[in-house]
Amino acid sequence: MSLTTKSRLIVLHLTKYSDSSAVMHAVDSVGGRKSFLVRGLGKKRSNAEFHPLNILDAVSAESPKSSLAVLREWESVASLENIRSDIFKSSQALFISEVLYRSLRTEETQSGFFDWLCAAIASLETAEGTVANFHLWFLVSYIVRLGFRPDSATGPEPHGIFCDRDAELLFKIMQSSTEEILAMPLSGRRRQEFAQTALKYLSYHIGAEINSRSLPVLHELFQ
Repeated sequence: MSLTTKSRLIVLHLTKYSDSSAVMHAVDSVGGRKSFLVRGLGKKRSNAEFHPLNILDAVSAESPKSSLAVLREWESVASLENIRSDIFKSSQALFISEVLYRSLRTEETQSGFFDWLCAAIASLETAEGTVANFHLWFLVSYIVRLGFRPDSATGPEPHGIFCDRDAELLFKIMQSSTEEILAMPLSGRRRQEFAQTALKYLSYHIGAEINSRSLPVLHELFQ
């Protein structure tokens, strides 16, 4: 007998399973990081609703015979038109979803994590002007959310991953609003260096290396 659950999902990644089905990896408002089997794609139904960071209202069913829950019904909560139509915002969304997909390991997430991620998506959608620094804000905020916050009161970052220059920017981002971070005058090379160091720091704490394929794309777009 299957157990049916209603929840809200944030799409991270879609992996082809067969000609008409796929495995959708997501953050679940009820169960944290989860994967779902999605049937009926291709000719019967488009996979457009599974763009990175799309938010879905969904009904899923779990069976003791399978480790994957089956997505029975789904509907987009918001259109996210700006993220979909703007290459700069869509590239940021791809990077964020990739980092989450490669680093969010456990089924259970901290209280408030899902709401925080929804707010982050809304910030990207409504941001005005350049979003070149948005991934820097996300990385630092994500590190803090996972409980890996360095304490600026103790001086330089204690693990020695951030050099003094990067540590200075790290603590500046931690102390600034999203609007202030987006307005910071950083070169493309500076953003790239800091993002790589932040990923290295995150990798150190989760115990697995995060190799981002989308970070070089951001570097090309925001040079």
